[in-house]
Amino acid sequence: MINLEDARKQILARIKPIGTEMVLLEDAVGRIIAESVATRDPIPPFDNTAMDGFVLKAGDTAGATPDRPITLPVVATIEAGMAPDTPLKDHCAMKIFTGAVIPQGGDTVIPFERCLHHDEQSVAIDRPIHPGAHIRRLGEDVEADGSVMAPGSRITPGAIGLLASVGAVQIPVNRRPRVAIHSSGNELVAIGSALKPGQIRNSNLYSLQARVKRWGAIPIPRPILRDDLTEIRSGLQETLELKPDAIVTTGGISAGDLDHIREVAREMGDDVQIRKVAMKPGKPLVDGLIGGVPFFGLPGNPAACLVSFEIFVRPALARMEGRTDGILPQRCGVLKSERSVPASDRLRLLRGRATADPDGGIDVIEIPSGQGSHLLSGFAGSNCLVVAPPSTDVLRPGERVNYWSLTDEEA
Repeated sequence: MINLEDARKQILARIKPIGTEMVLLEDAVGRIIAESVATRDPIPPFDNTAMDGFVLKAGDTAGATPDRPITLPVVATIEAGMAPDTPLKDHCAMKIFTGAVIPQGGDTVIPFERCLHHDEQSVAIDRPIHPGAHIRRLGEDVEADGSVMAPGSRITPGAIGLLASVGAVQIPVNRRPRVAIHSSGNELVAIGSALKPGQIRNSNLYSLQARVKRWGAIPIPRPILRDDLTEIRSGLQETLELKPDAIVTTGGISAGDLDHIREVAREMGDDVQIRKVAMKPGKPLVDGLIGGVPFFGLPGNPAACLVSFEIFVRPALARMEGRTDGILPQRCGVLKSERSVPASDRLRLLRGRATADPDGGIDVIEIPSGQGSHLLSGFAGSNCLVVAPPSTDVLRPGERVNYWSLTDEEA
């Protein structure tokens, strides 16, 4: 058997970035920017006021006190969107509103609420005002003829605003992986079917589609692959013609007489590895390249399938897109109640639920029943994978445990 970290390292060694594309700004949120965006104009494009008030010359307020306030005449009003047509003269003030251009000669702003009193004709000031108060300077946020956003940065809503402010209409981003998904097995039927003896519904397709989509990649649902060598070959070949960036199959990778996925993958592929990973669930794994496309053969048991996706497929998709959140660091929590975990020679990854302590303490972890690799009910309400070392057979209340969050990434 191979340990989880070594298997993942070998898989990631063959994963390459998949390229870039241009998208409209309104479609760019959550994407990874491929290159910095050049700026034409400074932002702000002019000195402007951060407050409603009066623009004046700081030197004119020297010596102002509550007992001997200085009164200045108000000679004009400047609104946002207006260009002042006259400079500010000495010993005068202009009423100004947030975002409006600072006139030539003005070097400070006093908000309305800081004035001793004011009206349409004059303003009285009872303290010295220092130069630059409440003025947002030209180029303070972005310099002209520069650039914004480092390559590899995630485009957040704030970044969308920044890119809009510099006039970026189309944004260079790393392309999102297109992931083809096949379930396999003679027992599988469509989810809307009434079950006959021996049949189960194709739940893996839907859970993996949802996980791929939530991750931020693009799922490509493909037909069920029946347990037939010829059908599997033709099915995978048809999928390759769609030019996906990755192919994921579920089932057919153990040692049974009908487990043909691993056989066909090795026949069609390059550097295909048939692994036994020292983790539970998720021991069987097939990975490699088929037609130059990264291939992942995951277990058919539903919980094992999803756990293997988190450990091996998600980091690969992240590397394809240039994301840095494929492998999350372990976090620490404290167990709420006792849970027996039969001893094993493999690392156990238990489905759990982490809840933040309202008082700011360590997260509280609950581990539901139903930890079998074939069970989804416990997974449905889980948001983390709790790590149980091979030697552990009981996790006790108050015990500290490490876990991986399933919800930390941003799509």
